[in-house]
Amino acid sequence: MSRNNLPEDWDAQEHPSLEVLRQYQAGELSAPQSHQLERHLLSCEMCSDLVEGMSISQPYRVKSAVRETRGRLKNLLAQKKRQRKVFQWPAWQTAAVLLILLFAIGEVVYHQYFANHNHFKTQSAETKTNWRLTGYIEDHEGKAVSGATIQVVGTVTKTNTDGAGEFVLDVQTERVTILVSHPNFTAKEVAVNSSNHRVDVILRKAE
Repeated sequence: MSRNNLPEDWDAQEHPSLEVLRQYQAGELSAPQSHQLERHLLSCEMCSDLVEGMSISQPYRVKSAVRETRGRLKNLLAQKKRQRKVFQWPAWQTAAVLLILLFAIGEVVYHQYFANHNHFKTQSAETKTNWRLTGYIEDHEGKAVSGATIQVVGTVTKTNTDGAGEFVLDVQTERVTILVSHPNFTAKEVAVNSSNHRVDVILRKAE
């Protein structure tokens, strides 16, 4: 059915013309006609969609929808930009963190390799050092102590003084501590090294 307006005997089951729908959307129908058409729109999904489409297609509504969409997009982009700024580190901070990490790794490598390597190298050098220690053992009166025992602490390497209080001891490490003992005297420990091949020790009488 095609009409440019609604007759009084219009059946709400019939579809109005597009012109009538446009007039309704533009507010050009009378109140009774609008009320009558609205009852039809409640039961007719097709006509209801047409009226809604006409409403959206109006120029001023389109412009308003475009402005609203642009505003939403602008706000969304600004929000994403702020989020990037929150999680993005400045270049100098990133460089500083990398330098600290490299320094820490260097420290670990040095202590794990070079320091231990030098330690083992020193131990190896000390182990391979063979030298002869000589010395003289006397009491507090300056008399030679014969029969005194001179032993490298921590080893079984030892020797005894002769009648003149002299001794000779072969040492296999660069630095050692010797223990000088005698039944009649208080034992005494003395640290020696290969830079001084002779040592004189004074023992005191045991109390």
